[in-house]
Amino acid sequence: MLIRHVCLAIAAASGGAVIAGGYFAFISLIGVFPKLIEKVKGNRHYMLVEGCLTYGAAIANAIYIFNIKCPVTIIGLAVVTLFGGIFVGCLIGALSEVLNVFPIISRRFDFRRGIPYVIIAVAIGKVVGSIIGLIAIE
Repeated sequence: MLIRHVCLAIAAASGGAVIAGGYFAFISLIGVFPKLIEKVKGNRHYMLVEGCLTYGAAIANAIYIFNIKCPVTIIGLAVVTLFGGIFVGCLIGALSEVLNVFPIISRRFDFRRGIPYVIIAVAIGKVVGSIIGLIAIE
């Protein structure tokens, strides 16, 4: 029985490492990290940001796989949610800039002056979704 659990733990950790590695390789391949660093003007901290992203993903993976309890107050949860939202928002912004999503959308839907409103609507939607997610957890 112990060997079965050890093999399951090794398989789960290996699978998580492969998925995380593939995710980071894909994001790095299309150039999102350099674009994200360029947007926040942190070129000299590139290795630090990349290391923090990698370690954060590994720690979150371990917390999820091993079901580690992290008791936090509502304030701690709000801070974690805020940082998660900032990260996802920056990642989406960098990804959309790398893939030139907004110019393509503006040509497809034939509007040029409304792009700032679309960006603001996306940001407001992300904030509202985060707040609903935060309220639903309680």
